[in-house]
Amino acid sequence: MVIDTFENAARYYMLHPAMEIVLDYLENLDSSEFEAGRVELSGSDVFVNAMEQTTVSEDEAVWESHEKHIDIHYLMEGHEMIKYAEEYKMEVEVPYDEEKDCTLFTGDSGMKVNHPKGAFVIFFPEEIHKAMVTDGIPSKVKKLVGKIKVD
Repeated sequence: MVIDTFENAARYYMLHPAMEIVLDYLENLDSSEFEAGRVELSGSDVFVNAMEQTTVSEDEAVWESHEKHIDIHYLMEGHEMIKYAEEYKMEVEVPYDEEKDCTLFTGDSGMKVNHPKGAFVIFFPEEIHKAMVTDGIPSKVKKLVGKIKVD
C-alpha cells in the first residue's frame, strides 16, 4: 500500500508502465467534468471507475482484494474512510471470482488509512481493503478508482 500526494506522483511511475497515465488522469480531471462510470485510458487493461455515492457504515462496507489489478483510490469530493487489513487476520467470505477479480473477506477491524485531501492510495494485488466507509456522518462523495491490470 502507498499513500501519497500528486506532488510526489513521479516516484511511483516505475511501479508499472501505466502508473503515470492513471495518476495524471486522476490529478488533472476537473470536478466540473466528473461523470460517473468507467473511463478506459488504455484499452480494457487501464481504466478508471468514477463513482458518486454515499459512504456507508463499517458493517455495510466490504473487505476485498484483487489478484489481477492495482487499485489507485482518489477522493475528489466528500469525506471517506478507507481501511486496510492484514491477511492473516481475515477469513475468506466469498472465494475469488475471476470475472470480477475480487475476493471478499470478514474478520479483523483493520487499520484506518489516513489519506489527506488531495492524496491517493495505491493498493497492490492481494492487499485487503475496505473503502467508502463513513467517517462519522454519511457523506456524498465523488471518487475515482484507477485500475491497472497486472500479469
